[in-house]
Amino acid sequence: PKPPRKSLGMPGLGGSNSMPFRIAMVLGGLLVLIIIFAIAKSLFSGGNNTQALTSVAQQQQSMIHILTNSSGNQQALSANDLNFAATANVTLTSAQHDVIHYMAINGKKVKTMTLNLKISPTIDQQLTTAASDNTYDSTFKQVMQGQLNSYEQALNTAYKQTTGPKGRAMLKEQFQGAQLLLTQLNSPDS
Repeated sequence: PKPPRKSLGMPGLGGSNSMPFRIAMVLGGLLVLIIIFAIAKSLFSGGNNTQALTSVAQQQQSMIHILTNSSGNQQALSANDLNFAATANVTLTSAQHDVIHYMAINGKKVKTMTLNLKISPTIDQQLTTAASDNTYDSTFKQVMQGQLNSYEQALNTAYKQTTGPKGRAMLKEQFQGAQLLLTQLNSPDS
């Protein structure tokens, strides 16, 4: 006769083949998986920075809107500001794509309507008035200076709230890009 098998079960749960023991093992395994998943998610996510990243994308959208509308007033811009507008439009469009992509990877989607919330009809009117008053170039420069300063602040806030290394690297690169755009905007006309 075979000797009886020793039970690996816990007291009160019966042997290793008992139903309560199996349920306890399955629940324990699920708990371990949930904990591992939560830790992995926190390591790879950007942290709780959805609002800050959305603000960055909105600021980018606002400037892209201004730059796109400025193309109708090219004759009113200096050569330096024309070059700035072209560079800024490409730079900001690419940067916005990166922010939206980063947010999507982290399960955060931004609707187009949300992106457009920082587009200012007041600024549009200010630029329209400047075009008719022949002060478009100086007004454009002043508006973009303010927009870029706000953009730098939004990037700085998002950087502080972002914990993921990829997100922080992206925001740091975009901050440096904003500084370069400010330098180009403020460089003296040739």
